[in-house]
Parts: sequence; structure tokens; C-alpha cells
Amino acid sequence: MPPRVRLSTEDTQRLPALLAAAHARNLEFPSEAEPEAQLAWLCRAYGAERPLSVNLLTLLLFEHGAHRSAETVERQLEAARRAGLLDDK
Repeated sequence: MPPRVRLSTEDTQRLPALLAAAHARNLEFPSEAEPEAQLAWLCRAYGAERPLSVNLLTLLLFEHGAHRSAETVERQLEAARRAGLLDDK
């Protein structure tokens, strides 16, 4: 089950299109890749026009069935921040 997150107005507006895209691209998701590679794929696939917020990225991880520990997700998100892939507004 995805975590409960509080979405900004902008994220709330973006979410339906992102979920539809996730459904359409589900087979493309690199489910066998390392967690960091999965996160990078999500950022490239869905954040090309504008970066994804942490909340949207987390929801997309769960939407693609990438279930993992909170510590792993936190480590992935920190790596994405350092790489400039996230919008932490």
C-alpha cells in the first residue's frame, strides 16, 4: 500500500496524468534493476519536463510495485537530491 502523503496543489494536478502514464509504461519499468537505477528511470521517464516532488516520486515507486523499506527509499531519494533530480518544494 502506498504511503499517505500530503500533495501540493501542483502535485495534485499532475498526479492523474502521472498515474495514467505509469499504467501505460508499467512494462518498461526496470523492476530487476538496483533501487537507485529504478529511481533514476522514474526521474527520466516522468520528470523530464519538470522535476518530480519527493511525494510524487514516492507514489510512482509504489505504483510500479517497487516495494522496499523506508530506509532504502530514503537513501534513493537522497541520491536523487544530490543529482538534482528532485524538486523539494
